[in-house]
Amino acid sequence: MKKLLVLVVMAVFALTLTACWPGEIGVVTEFNANGSGTRTIILEVMDDTLSSTAIINPDDPDQDEGKGAVLNDKHIDGGVIAIQSWLEDNAPDFMTVEDAKVDGYVRTFTMTYSFDDFDDFLDKYEQLINLSPNMSWSDFDEDEKPSLEISGGFTKTLTFKESRTMLEASFDWAIDGIWNDIYNEADLAGFVTKADISVLAGYTVKIGDEELEEIRYYDPEAADGDFTGKVIFVESNNFELSGEFANTGLIVGLIIAGVAVIGGAVFLVLKLKK
Repeated sequence: MKKLLVLVVMAVFALTLTACWPGEIGVVTEFNANGSGTRTIILEVMDDTLSSTAIINPDDPDQDEGKGAVLNDKHIDGGVIAIQSWLEDNAPDFMTVEDAKVDGYVRTFTMTYSFDDFDDFLDKYEQLINLSPNMSWSDFDEDEKPSLEISGGFTKTLTFKESRTMLEASFDWAIDGIWNDIYNEADLAGFVTKADISVLAGYTVKIGDEELEEIRYYDPEAADGDFTGKVIFVESNNFELSGEFANTGLIVGLIIAGVAVIGGAVFLVLKLKK
C-alpha cells in the first residue's frame, strides 16, 4: 500500500513538473523601393512527440528551478501538427500557408503574403484584424496604424512605422481560433489561458540595406521570481526603420531627357550648318 501511495504521489508530482511553452511568433517584412514587398509570419512550437527525451524548459536550462519539461502535444486535439490543418482551413485567400517544417523538436508553421504597394499592405492588414472576433480595424486610432513615408530625389528614403498593438492584433484571428478550436481548454483550465499560448519572439523589417531586428534571447541575469535567468522576448512597443534606394526611375528619366536635349542640339547645329 505504501509503495502504491508513493507511486501515485510521484505520478502527480511528475505531472506538476510539466509546462506548456508558448508558440513563438516571428514576423519578417521586406519593402521594395516602391512600397511593395512581402510579410512572413512564423510560428514555432515545441513538440514533445518529436523528442525521445524530455524537452528542457528554456527558462530553466540548468534544471535547478523545478519548472519541468515542456509538454505541448497532449493539450492540442490532434497534437501540435493539427495547427497546420487549422491554418490551411482558416487563413485568408491572399496568404500562402507553407508546409510545416521540423527542426529537432520544433515544428515551424509559416504564412506569407505579398503586397503590391503600401495601400495594398494596409488593405490586407485591415482584413487580418477584421478576421478577429474580438476587434476591428476601426477600433484603432490613426497614429496606431502602420505608416510608410517615401521621400527624396536621386536617393529615395522609405520610413516605416508600426505599433506592437496593431501587429499583435493582425494575428489574433489565428491565436483565438487555435485556442478555441483545437486546444483542450479543460486540461488547461486554471493555469493556462489564451494569452499564454503564444508570444512575439521575433520582429524583423528590411528596407534596402537597412534592417531592424529584435529576436528572443536568454538572459542569465534577468530576474525570474526567486531565481535568475529567463528568455527575453520582443520588448519594444513601437518599431521604426528608414532605408534608402537609388531612385533609378528618376535617374533613367533624367538620362533620357539629357540625351534627347543633346540630340536635339546636335540636330539643330547640323541643320544650321547646311
